[in-house]
Amino acid sequence: MTQIKEFLRRGLFTVIVLCSAAACSNNDENEDTNYTLDGIQWAMLNDDKVEETVINIMPEIYENASSSTISVTIDPAMDYEQLSQFYYDDSKFFQPLNQTPNEVNVLTGELVFNDFRYVSEGPVVPFTLEEYAYPPDNHIEETLTIPPYHTLYYNATVIKREVTATYRAYFIGNNSNERIEITGKWKGTFYRNDKSLIRLEKME
Repeated sequence: MTQIKEFLRRGLFTVIVLCSAAACSNNDENEDTNYTLDGIQWAMLNDDKVEETVINIMPEIYENASSSTISVTIDPAMDYEQLSQFYYDDSKFFQPLNQTPNEVNVLTGELVFNDFRYVSEGPVVPFTLEEYAYPPDNHIEETLTIPPYHTLYYNATVIKREVTATYRAYFIGNNSNERIEITGKWKGTFYRNDKSLIRLEKME
């Protein structure tokens, strides 16, 4: 009888060990190692803002000392780089979520709303905690003609817009299908051409 009890005890212990191993295996299988970005929402909360600054560019002078009319193309805003940078309190937590490079639409500051919304328009930038620079996308080139033996004087202003906004991003775990939500800040800088003053003078 004692031998039977010992056999049952050992058998029960083996079953418990096997079940524990199976449970660990299932937990490993459900552990997420990669995530998919499921969307990003935007809002302008109380501590967010839009600020604009007028920049006076250096005057430009173009001389035409020839007997033929020439053309010049001017685009002051293209002398600047626009910037985008996302912020999150825990970079070690952010990086595993965003292993796969993602690109998202960002706010330009033209529309201001204090509830979280999805945005499908606007510049497309990498979703990264590193600063990203790219050329202006809202600019207009001016093509000007200069008559023979004339000098063109060009003065212009450029608008610099700085935007601070709040984002809410959603990620889906590749194994568990668990949806994770993170919230952080984003800062963007934009440039666009404003006003221009053109003067032509005949060369002496």
